[in-house]
Amino acid sequence: MRTRLARSLLVSCLSLLPAVALAGPPLLCFPMVVGDAPSLPWGTGGWNSSDPNYDVSRLADDTTALLGPAVPTLVRMETLRRAALYAAKDAAAAGRLFAALRARVSKGGTGPSDALARFDLGYAVEAFRQTTHMGGTVRSAAEPAEDGYALITQTLAVRGRDPAMEYAAALVTMGGAARAVSGEHLRRAGAGAAPGSDLARTMAAHRELWGDRLVAANRP
Repeated sequence: MRTRLARSLLVSCLSLLPAVALAGPPLLCFPMVVGDAPSLPWGTGGWNSSDPNYDVSRLADDTTALLGPAVPTLVRMETLRRAALYAAKDAAAAGRLFAALRARVSKGGTGPSDALARFDLGYAVEAFRQTTHMGGTVRSAAEPAEDGYALITQTLAVRGRDPAMEYAAALVTMGGAARAVSGEHLRRAGAGAAPGSDLARTMAAHRELWGDRLVAANRP
């Protein structure tokens, strides 16, 4: 089943490159540039090089442990991208992952760490939701119903200027009727991406995804 999943994800990712207006696999097919930052175990063969020896029963605990308040937004995004791909292969692991992410939000706090917990849940929801549109993926009994974009924008309202989080919002809204919203988030991300930063390198690595929209976003 894992072989079928990997093949279906690859076909879906490749098929979307000429039609970047479609939302879906971009949250999965385009890794973030995070260097050697701690994240879930991963191979070196590309966007879907999950570790076949990884014990997915640990996914919820390992993921939440990697999402401390000091962890940069881009690293959170990459960890959640990997978590979604692991969760797509195991319904029980997916259920535990979202239960753990929801528990961090349901504490009801209003501080910066609580805002990040909302971001984590929102981004994970949108990434996992994209896997359910691909043949061969697992549909968890606890398939997320939250509006991930709403959770991300709530976090932006608390944190203020966060170019990497603007980029997360751009990725989540890049297709269909949300194209204009996505473009505004992309513009803010580009304006705040310091030259040579992980965010600048990530956006450059994603040029196939955005095409001329990336050029426009980086225009003074």
